[in-house]
Amino acid sequence: MQKHLLLMMVLLATGSSTATASDNATCIKAASRTSACPHQIYRAVQLPNMEKPALRCICITDFLPLLSEPENAEQRLAQHRLKQQFKAELQHDVEPLLQVIRRER
Repeated sequence: MQKHLLLMMVLLATGSSTATASDNATCIKAASRTSACPHQIYRAVQLPNMEKPALRCICITDFLPLLSEPENAEQRLAQHRLKQQFKAELQHDVEPLLQVIRRER
């Protein structure tokens, strides 16, 4: 926890990125979302379409179905379709973002 707070403080102090209300417009979320995200986090990330790391808002709620192992073929297909949908919306593979959410990256 302290490590993440320190990282956020360093990012804010250097001016490389700041978390403001306008970040909501750039929050990584499903394109179909029309209401406020009930569970969002801020992470320092560098995704494939970014030139340098930045503090970004991520709507965890939209990615929850992709964070668990599918229990059957139907769930596996639903996850695959959702990944393809996010890939089209984000213009890159969703796996790096899932790694950030899982704290693997």
